[in-house]
Amino acid sequence: MAQLHDFDFATWDHYLQQQIGKTIPWHAGADHLDHPLYDSELFKMLHEFKGSDFYDAKFQRTLMQKELATPITESDIIDIANDSNDFFKLRAIISMIIENEKFFEGMWAAMLEKGILKKLLQRLHQTTPSDFPIW
Repeated sequence: MAQLHDFDFATWDHYLQQQIGKTIPWHAGADHLDHPLYDSELFKMLHEFKGSDFYDAKFQRTLMQKELATPITESDIIDIANDSNDFFKLRAIISMIIENEKFFEGMWAAMLEKGILKKLLQRLHQTTPSDFPIW
């Protein structure tokens, strides 16, 4: 079945490749604390992903069903990015990363700079079932 809300993996793969090794700048905010300064393209990509059928709004439930121990560490995420062929686990992990920046400021920076988000999205794309989304 055709996807109704698609995500352009090829375009964003190119963007993410450019972010590997690039340091995300931090700046002092009005609260006198440092905050990462993300570019508008990142927000555009995340918005597109959240609007696609790939976003898992119930990622916490999915992660529990997949028996992932909490808290999920960066090392766990790297292992999943390198080894997982579980489409639903990958989808939930990416959705968790998107939502958890507000709780773990700088998470996106780490995922971008180290190429982890790029690898997760590549694996998600590779493991997408031919009949996704299932209605």
